[in-house]
Amino acid sequence: MEEGNAKSNTENKENKDDDLSAEEWFEKGLKTDNLQEKIIYFQKSLEKKPKNPSAWNNLGIALFNLGRQEEAIQCFVRAVELDTYYIDGLFNLGIALMTGRKFKEALQCFERILKINENDYNALANMGYVLYNLGNYEEAEQRIKKAIDLAPENPTAWYNLGMIHYLKERFEEAVKCFEKVLEINPKNMQAMNNIGIILGRMGKFDEAIEVFDKVLSIEPENEVAMFNRQFVIQRKESTS
Repeated sequence: MEEGNAKSNTENKENKDDDLSAEEWFEKGLKTDNLQEKIIYFQKSLEKKPKNPSAWNNLGIALFNLGRQEEAIQCFVRAVELDTYYIDGLFNLGIALMTGRKFKEALQCFERILKINENDYNALANMGYVLYNLGNYEEAEQRIKKAIDLAPENPTAWYNLGMIHYLKERFEEAVKCFEKVLEINPKNMQAMNNIGIILGRMGKFDEAIEVFDKVLSIEPENEVAMFNRQFVIQRKESTS
């Protein structure tokens, strides 16, 4: 009797779920924090409404966050096919392509965004990073500086500008950029590690070690900080 009731209740739940609309499945996808559930719910929504660019975009985000990059790219492509002016979809497609080091394709996404809105500072900041990786250093710096002018508290722009300064060996300027990132987001351990690395390259070994110690006090298992701390100590000993 109990088993029969359990089966009946399960069937009722499944039937009830089948009655959900595309919008209701979409809302369930937005509300859950579980990435696997998000994928299921957005897929259910798309079964009922396959031409919803927002559902394709959100499905892509969930897949991307699970490391399923190629599937995510396909979702973002579908989203912008359905709506060629869909900035969120274009941006996420650009980020996914950039993460996969497909810089030329990523550049096209950010260029399309800027044709829609020339003052989109997120697109400008990431376009700068892409341009740098394509070897167009001057334009990269110009784009990122424009992003900072538009949004001075944008940590991505400051971080990317810091990377350009670092790779051009403008170390003091790079440190200032990463310090600005930490003003905006004190938990950005990448920026903090970068400061330590730069100080080490400048021969400021004790200051560099202090920075890595601070990182490790926040994240004791931070392998980047552990490796670079030991490297700086060895450099200090070899030069003393």
